[in-house]
This record gives sequence, C-alpha cells and structure tokens, in this order.
Amino acid sequence: MSNIKNMLKWEFVLLYRYKIIHISILSVVLYFITTQAIPDMNRPIFHTLLLFFDPAIIGIMFVGALVLFEKSENVLQALVITPMKVDDYLTSKITSLTILSIISATIFIVLLNVFGGIDFNILFLVLSIIITSVLLILLGFILVSRVKSINEYLLAMVVTFLGLLFPPMLQLSGLYENVVFYLWPTQASFILFTGVFNPASLELWEIAYGLGYQLIWIGLLYFLARKAFHKHIVLKGG
Repeated sequence: MSNIKNMLKWEFVLLYRYKIIHISILSVVLYFITTQAIPDMNRPIFHTLLLFFDPAIIGIMFVGALVLFEKSENVLQALVITPMKVDDYLTSKITSLTILSIISATIFIVLLNVFGGIDFNILFLVLSIIITSVLLILLGFILVSRVKSINEYLLAMVVTFLGLLFPPMLQLSGLYENVVFYLWPTQASFILFTGVFNPASLELWEIAYGLGYQLIWIGLLYFLARKAFHKHIVLKGG
C-alpha cells in the first residue's frame, strides 16, 4: 500500500511538471466558453460529447505522453530494476488520471450549472467518468507500450480514437442507428453520459448495459495492458 501511495505522489508530480493538470482544466474551460459562444453547441448532445472528450483526451493522449516522457528520461529503465509491481504501476497511472478526469469534468459541469442553469445527475457523472477514464487509460497504455516515438503514438491514437468515436456519434446524433454499434465499448460510455443530463431517458437495461459491458472491457484491457507492460517494457528493460 505504501508503494502505491508513493507512486501516486510521483504521478501527481509528473502531471504538474508536464502541465497536464493545467491543460486539462484549461480544456474544459474552453469547452464551456465554446458552448456559450456558439448557441447551436449549447445543447445536451454537445454537452455529452464534450464530457466524453475530457476523459478520452486524459486517458488516451496523456497516458501516452506520460509513458513516453518516462521512457525518454530513463524513468522506466530505473523502475523495472526495482521491486515495483506491474499492478502498482498501472494502478497509480489509472488512479491519478481518473482523479484528474473527475476534477476537470466537475469543473465543466459546475460551469454549465451555474452560468447555464443546466441540471445534472452527480451519480451518472461520477460513474461515467470513472468507467470511461479507466477504459481509455488502459487502451492508451496498450498502444503506447508498443511504440517508440510520439509520432508513432499520435498516429495509433488518432486511428483508434476515430474508430471508437465515429459509430457511437452516429447513434447519438440519430443520423444512423444500428444495433451493431452496441458492440463498441464507447457506445456504453455515451449511454451513461446521456444519463448525466437526462437520467429519466434511460431504461434499466441501458444502464445495466452501460455499466456491465464496460466493466467486461476494463477487465480484458487490464489483462492486455499488464501483458504489454511485461512484454514491451519489463523484458526490454524499459
């Protein structure tokens, strides 16, 4: 437990040092300003989309940046020769970035509530942010463990992000609906995020699907992330 505690402290030092905390908070403030400046974007569908973007950016982009920074500064090389456990490393990354996602999303929601009079459901907010953040952090870690440069990672991240985002967006917007889209883990995310602003619109099966399906994916991705860390980082000395 003390090992995880120390690693968590280090994670927040990194988040502050690399300005990730600053960027995250600034981004949600910009999201809010955008919704107020463009009336067509000040609607639940865009609020839902912007809420998803925040843990997505923190999860996929920032975890990649952190791991690549650690590689370039030989931090991982030092870590792999210590008694550090893979589970501790993953847990510290997941916990720190998820806390940051919750903080930044809460700022966005509070701004919408105070200045826009938009009500929200705190339970759906916390659940959707936590589950989506953990899912995308693990996915980002799997991607970054296999690349050597920021350019490689950006390419992999963009392709993956578009693949995860496009089908659920079609479903959310109503432009094209297909039951196949429910195979996407991010479809479950969007359903839960919809509950942040309109929980009464969700049926019980949708809530169960949103939670259960993502938990299954989190379990699978955790297994793959752990395996990727051991194969691509530990065995290669960082």
